[in-house]
Amino acid sequence: MTSQQDAKSGPAPIGVIYDTSMSRADAALALAALHVSVSRREARVNAVSVNGSGFDAAIFCDLVARFYLGPGRSNSNNALPIGFAAETSTPANPPLVERAVKRTRADGQLQYPRTLQSISDSSAPDALLRNAVTLSVEAVVVLSAPAAWLARSLALTGTVARYRERVKRVVLVDAGDLERDPAALKSLTAALPAPPVTCGREIGEALKLPKTQLATAFTWSDANPIADAVSAAEGDVVALHDLAALHYALHPDAGFFSVSGGRLSIDSTKARDCREALVALATSKPAAPASGRGGG
Repeated sequence: MTSQQDAKSGPAPIGVIYDTSMSRADAALALAALHVSVSRREARVNAVSVNGSGFDAAIFCDLVARFYLGPGRSNSNNALPIGFAAETSTPANPPLVERAVKRTRADGQLQYPRTLQSISDSSAPDALLRNAVTLSVEAVVVLSAPAAWLARSLALTGTVARYRERVKRVVLVDAGDLERDPAALKSLTAALPAPPVTCGREIGEALKLPKTQLATAFTWSDANPIADAVSAAEGDVVALHDLAALHYALHPDAGFFSVSGGRLSIDSTKARDCREALVALATSKPAAPASGRGGG
């Protein structure tokens, strides 16, 4: 039995590398789904990196991890640093994270604990994304951000070989962010040892739902950063781009999606069941830790 496997729990969960701009409600829902999957031992957080958005988006990803980990559930699988580039020109903060980042309790203290206080507390995204591949025997990558830093990580010595050995799927979310750096996307796809799968805009649109349907989905907690983000997001409809991509990355054989010509497609007769399954995952309360083990 390897160190990646537990005799009682079975094979180790697959590692997830999530590179995101965290600028849409579906990205927040995907982050929630990832942490719920971790609590169920269906996934492990190998890396979360924020690219194309301001530092508050990184703080949001950090505080969400601590929220879902919960008190007394310290586990290194969930306490990894967040990737964020310390560049001279920092992008604007996405509006949907502001409420959660700034929310305070009645005593004036921040509602959600976080580790990130300054950019120096984060990790260089290229090194973080490269190293994340080694943390699990099997891993998947979901890119929903400009591709520059993931492409730079592939350019680091030995990364392509690591992908060839361990990365089972790379899923690109084509919902606007990839288009912000087409040259980086071309460089990334050229460097990957196997073709990626693209989750096109049409997938998220096929699975969209009114934001009002999520209004009471997080009542299992008096305060929830994902609920805060969804309520603050622009528009009245949530198209589930990132959530669909993450679900396919983790469960390609679930029967909801097929792949043709390198792109995901969904049968219209399955869209309702798929949407319900994705929303149920993203809005679930994390599973309690098993007796004698940590939360991851």
